Amino acid sequence: MKRGIIKWGVTLGAALLLLCIAGLLAERYYLQPLLVKTLKKSVEEASEGMYQLKFENLTYEPFSGNATLSGIQLIPDTLLYNKQINNSSTSNFVYIAYIQKILLVNIRLFKLIFKRNLEIDLLQFNKPAIEVTQHKQSKQVPKPPVSPYKVISKFVKSFRVKKVEFNQMEFTFVDETKHRPQRIILNKLNIDITDFLIDSLSHLDSSRFYYSKNTAFELSKLSFPSISPLHDFRLDTVSFSSKGKQIQVKGIHYIPKFKGRQFTAKADGGDRIAFVFEDILVTQVDLNALVFDKKLIAHRANIKHGNINVFGDGTYPTLHSKVGTYPQQIFRKLPFKMKLDTVNVENFFIAYSEYNPDTQSSEDVSFTSTKGNLFNMTNDTLPLLKNPICAAYFESLFMGVARLKAHFTFNIASHRGDFTCNGILGGIDLKHISPITEALALTKIQSGKVKSFRFNMKGNEYNIRGQGTLVYNDLKIVFLKKDKDGEIKKRKWVTNLADVFFIQDQNPWPNEPVRAGKIEYTRNPKKSYFGTLWLSIRQVLLRCVVKRKGLKQLNKIGQN
Repeated sequence: MKRGIIKWGVTLGAALLLLCIAGLLAERYYLQPLLVKTLKKSVEEASEGMYQLKFENLTYEPFSGNATLSGIQLIPDTLLYNKQINNSSTSNFVYIAYIQKILLVNIRLFKLIFKRNLEIDLLQFNKPAIEVTQHKQSKQVPKPPVSPYKVISKFVKSFRVKKVEFNQMEFTFVDETKHRPQRIILNKLNIDITDFLIDSLSHLDSSRFYYSKNTAFELSKLSFPSISPLHDFRLDTVSFSSKGKQIQVKGIHYIPKFKGRQFTAKADGGDRIAFVFEDILVTQVDLNALVFDKKLIAHRANIKHGNINVFGDGTYPTLHSKVGTYPQQIFRKLPFKMKLDTVNVENFFIAYSEYNPDTQSSEDVSFTSTKGNLFNMTNDTLPLLKNPICAAYFESLFMGVARLKAHFTFNIASHRGDFTCNGILGGIDLKHISPITEALALTKIQSGKVKSFRFNMKGNEYNIRGQGTLVYNDLKIVFLKKDKDGEIKKRKWVTNLADVFFIQDQNPWPNEPVRAGKIEYTRNPKKSYFGTLWLSIRQVLLRCVVKRKGLKQLNKIGQN
């Protein structure tokens, strides 16, 4: 009995040993060469000889079903491409790739051999470097691209990967279609693709985005040094999900490289603009438009938490005209096209300040807790033909205390920068804005309370017209001057004269209608949009406060 057991044990052990040896021999002399041959042949035939696949080493473990490739290169035949570049069937894109290692986990090799179905649990690319170059479009009408299923059907019936990972990918895009070729490099890009399937029916599955159930990527610390020589522009993180159809951006920074007046000197008197947007979520993104047309078309964008700071300096003469640089005009000229049905902003801080050489100081005009919505925000040609108007509604706290509601309309299609602006400001003690008038105009507001300020204006890049009403009482103004020692002192004679003859300390007067002031401002072409708005509003404020012809008289007195 024991001899029988030993005999069967030896026989079984020998059989297992022979099976292992056969497996190893099959793996080395049949399965591994078959896999190498299939990979190389499929790339060459699918690209019609345009690309070759090379790699340093391939190992395959038949019992675990795992394989590893190292030193992989995808090499284009540039001579063949240059000969066929004008052929309508030739792609305008050329790809070059180098991958340190590719890990394939649990390859169902028997399904591949007997059923011609290639199934893999995990396809992992470690530190791939991929470069895509876009060449100029052929004048001929391109032929429709060959479907992926038609390409793989020569070798397999279906190709399925449960998960595809690209870890720390370096992606380079070179655009040769421009007059000056552009080069964009994305470092440390991570991409996860879930349930990737190519078969005879997968292209009909509407729940898939380019054959996958979900494609997600995350990109960190993205810098754009070529945007502006005077600014640093960077993104902290950008993430995308095809299943959720959304893009999320954390931390958009547009930071000047120089401070205050040092910036305006280097910018030939241009305004210093800085902004930070902390959190942006774009939802219901049109994925096909984003990937294939390079357009951002989405239903909604939510922007939470932001700071916008604008600084102007009248000391340096602006050498160049700013005509054509209204925000809506710059937006229309952006090379990247977009259409956002609604943009919601909340919890923003906005500040505008201007340096006065007479006082050698500046003070912020601030708007806190700003929130609002923009509708039909687009710079795409066809949507603009249907509706060129972008409407914006904002609420804010002026100087942190007075409620301000404003409504803008921007004609994005207009080359003249046509816009409208209406606003209502609630009650405020004018002492809150006295630091601003002291810094900008050497004028101190000793007392005064505003009940409301309403204004409406319509303008373009050349002029602004409109009117406004300022309802206030108990206004007392003190005019100041700087003496030889640089000290700020009261101009008693001018203050007393203005108080008696020119300044109206309330609006309306008892038993009289509310006075309105007109806006008739001709734009200084060297002033920015923000400066132009401020000067237009200042004009209507002065016309509500100062008696007719009083402003000219005050200016004459102030010069003496």
